[in-house]
Amino acid sequence: MGHNPTEYDAIVIGGGLGGLTCALALVNKGKKVRLLEKMHMVGGYQGYFIRKGFFFEPCFHSVAEASPDGAVARALASLKLNEVPAFVKLDPTARIIFPDEIFTMPSGFLDYTAVLKQKFPRETSGIDRMFRTMSDIYQGLQGFPGKKSVVERFRGMVFQDILDESVSDKRLMAIISAFWGYLGLSPTRASALVYSAFFASLYTLGSYFPRSGITGLVKLVQQAIIERGGEISLKCPAKKILIEQGKASGVILETGETIRADAVISNTDATTTFFHMVGEQHLPAVFVRQLKKLKPTLSSFSVFLGVKNSGIIPPEIAAGNIIVFPEGDFHSHSEAILEGKLENAPFCLAVPTLIDSSLAPPDHHIISLHTAVPFRPPGTACWKEKKGQYTERLIKLTEKVIPGITRQIVVKVAATPDTLVHFTGNYKGAVGGWDYTPDTDAHRPGNKTPVEGLWLTGHWTFPGVGVHSVIQSGCLTASMVS
Repeated sequence: MGHNPTEYDAIVIGGGLGGLTCALALVNKGKKVRLLEKMHMVGGYQGYFIRKGFFFEPCFHSVAEASPDGAVARALASLKLNEVPAFVKLDPTARIIFPDEIFTMPSGFLDYTAVLKQKFPRETSGIDRMFRTMSDIYQGLQGFPGKKSVVERFRGMVFQDILDESVSDKRLMAIISAFWGYLGLSPTRASALVYSAFFASLYTLGSYFPRSGITGLVKLVQQAIIERGGEISLKCPAKKILIEQGKASGVILETGETIRADAVISNTDATTTFFHMVGEQHLPAVFVRQLKKLKPTLSSFSVFLGVKNSGIIPPEIAAGNIIVFPEGDFHSHSEAILEGKLENAPFCLAVPTLIDSSLAPPDHHIISLHTAVPFRPPGTACWKEKKGQYTERLIKLTEKVIPGITRQIVVKVAATPDTLVHFTGNYKGAVGGWDYTPDTDAHRPGNKTPVEGLWLTGHWTFPGVGVHSVIQSGCLTASMVS
């Protein structure tokens, strides 16, 4: 078809990693593509900021399925990037810190299960049963023959059900499900299918991080889009998706300009996409009812620290992922988070400078702290009144893990759920799109929407949360757009 300056084969709304990979995959198919990003940079949750020589990447510093033959490598290979991103395997995968011990999670599955059995000898058979179940679910969801019955058996159940069927030790349960904060919902509420697949992948294939950081990966994709003829418009927010005769036919910008396209792909949050940009009048009633039943995952409160003294990190806790349980009572605190009781809430601690020291000035470290929080904890009208209190609380908890850190801080930046909304537009600052309850398993909006010509990509659609998932989502959506 012919084009004039305002006509495109596809418009992508939102420059998160899902939108970027989708745009590049479409460009590679010979499509004329324009990506619209409301902020001054692309990346979304995989963006960055710089303070006093410290290069902060707010995202969680862990990528699943990034082994040389993993799903991420296959997806990135399909994009034909100018440079093959190098991923570093995190070894150990994690340190899980309790008040009375530090548990080291090895990067190899056999080593990991052997350590668990040595530590919990009475749970040996249960450990085998639990990992076999999770592996069968993971394979079943990928379409492996003979595994469908396991998927059907646990459909509608929560991950805690799998734990309870297999083991009894509460500390063991906490270790197995320690990464739940990355997904935004506790095991007592989260889908047995989704969490099993995530944990099985993590434990079997390990955890990785791009050698050049997530930002390096974002820049590679961005560069390839532009070099191959795609367009990226920054500070260019979309206001409405143009619907004509029941079909998405373009985008109306905040400036009032209309840009027409054969396909519109939204990488922004599903609530904004359907209820603000499209409008209920253009959607099937049953779809609207189902969408209104869905709830977003928890959000995150984060503190980013630049600290002096590169020797301040105790070697016994050094790891790519550090998960801290200030109190050993894992289950009560996972529920307390929902009530806004964060005095001793579990949190994730990352030190990306252990992998790449160039992110900070010489003899300095970057330390990122993240804890899952509701968008509006009970009794909190806005985060401005709680920001300082929560920041100091997290630093005080970190002091128990890294003694003396308070005196070494030279940069301190906090991000609340409101910060996430401002920079990404994600509904209620959700860290993982729609929450992963059993009810959501079958009702998460698909990449193809009920509106002809309108598609979704990113963590609000299939396959879900995580850097690996949004990369796959971008490639999948592009493959469906004709």
